[in-house]
Amino acid sequence: MNEGNPAEKEQGKRTNLEERLTAFYGSALPEQPLPPSSWQALHSQLRARRSPRFRLMRRWHVRRTLGARRVPAFVQTAFAHMMYEARLPFSASMLHCTIRPHTRVPLVHVSLLRVRHIRLQLPSPIEETIESPMLDVLLATGLARFLSMRRLAYILPRLLLFSIIPFACIALILLRFAGFALPILLIAIGLYIVLSIGALFFLDRQRRAMAARADNLMVQWLGRGRACRGLHALADRHGAPSRRRLGELSLTERIGRVCGTQVPLEQERLTLVK
Repeated sequence: MNEGNPAEKEQGKRTNLEERLTAFYGSALPEQPLPPSSWQALHSQLRARRSPRFRLMRRWHVRRTLGARRVPAFVQTAFAHMMYEARLPFSASMLHCTIRPHTRVPLVHVSLLRVRHIRLQLPSPIEETIESPMLDVLLATGLARFLSMRRLAYILPRLLLFSIIPFACIALILLRFAGFALPILLIAIGLYIVLSIGALFFLDRQRRAMAARADNLMVQWLGRGRACRGLHALADRHGAPSRRRLGELSLTERIGRVCGTQVPLEQERLTLVK
């Protein structure tokens, strides 16, 4: 028996198929390229359809897609490890991570009104640019403040103090339309200013107390040594001494509270003594 070459058999089948197609459909037609005027007309139609509103919607869609990116893997890993150490039932779904390459200092913000309560702002998505203790301090700070802020002892006084200012403003407007004398209006305005300053002062003190309690929780989870390394790394990123914002503890104050108190070595993971 003579065995044929498989490649030749395959070539023969392909040739036979082409002959049958040619017999059925006819010979292949030559290429007929479109004239340049047809391409120019199509290009002008596409540009006419791309209106400013379309470009604005597309730009908004791109920004929304970039903002909805997943949390980087190294952030998820650090957060999961901290949840395991702290024995807390939270997941990385409560995190929102924003990459801003033009900033050099990572920040963390906490809000009870958002779906993702902890909003982490990083200067770069590259893992090597963010030290591990710094990332742990940012995540622990955000989580500890979230736990402290959702307590009724924190929420109710803030709602009361925030409601004082608009109610006082409405009372001033009613006094103005009621036709009270000018001296009474001036006294009412003075009381309103004093009341507003007092409310802002108490709001500042309450938030600073919350931040101090959150730092105590952070020390319990991370330990004093790791917390100090992370805070000092953040201070090095800031460069010049950071100024205190309203309702916030400056990095200098936090380092003084966390690192300035001597704690016995066997109690490193306990809350610091004031």
